[in-house]
Amino acid sequence: MSLQPQISIHYITIPSPLPSSPSFNFHLTCMANTLMIWVGTGLPTDAAGNAAGGTASMGSVEQVDNKLAADWSVAMPSRGNIPVTATPLFRSGSTDIALPMSQRLAKKFPSNQIHLSLSLPSSLTNQTGQSIDPYASKMVLVMEKKLGKWIEEVLSQEKAEVACQAELCICNA
Repeated sequence: MSLQPQISIHYITIPSPLPSSPSFNFHLTCMANTLMIWVGTGLPTDAAGNAAGGTASMGSVEQVDNKLAADWSVAMPSRGNIPVTATPLFRSGSTDIALPMSQRLAKKFPSNQIHLSLSLPSSLTNQTGQSIDPYASKMVLVMEKKLGKWIEEVLSQEKAEVACQAELCICNA
C-alpha cells in the first residue's frame, strides 16, 4: 500500500470579464481539510485568453504587481446555524475584500478551512476617490463566482480520483 500525497496544487487563468479589465489568476493549494487560495490579476485579455496586445497571456503576469499577502484572511467553517468565523491576517489598505469572501467560501465548502489571499489592483478595491471603477464590484463578483465554480470542479475531480484509486486498490487486493 502506497501513501497518497496530501497536498495538491492547481492554478488557472480566467480571461477578462470586461474589455480592458485584468484577467484573474487563481492558485489553489489543497491540503487535509484546508484550502489555500491566492487570487491575483494578469494582463487584460479577450475571451480567448489573448492579451490586449495580441499575444497569449497565459502565465505572463510580469507587468502586474502581484503580492502573496496583500489582503489575506482565514475563515473557519461552522456547524448548524453558527456564523462562519473569520479573521483578517493582513490588510494592505482600508478595504477588506478577502474577509467576507473567505467567509462565503467557507460556507460554500464547509469541510475546509479557507485561507484566502487577494492581490487585486486598487482600481478594483477602491470604493472612493478618483481611481474608482464603476464596474469594479461587478468584476469582483464575477471573479468570486468563477473562483467558487473552479474550486468545486477541482474538489470534485480530486474526489473522483481518490475514489478511482480506492477502487483500484480493492481490485488489486
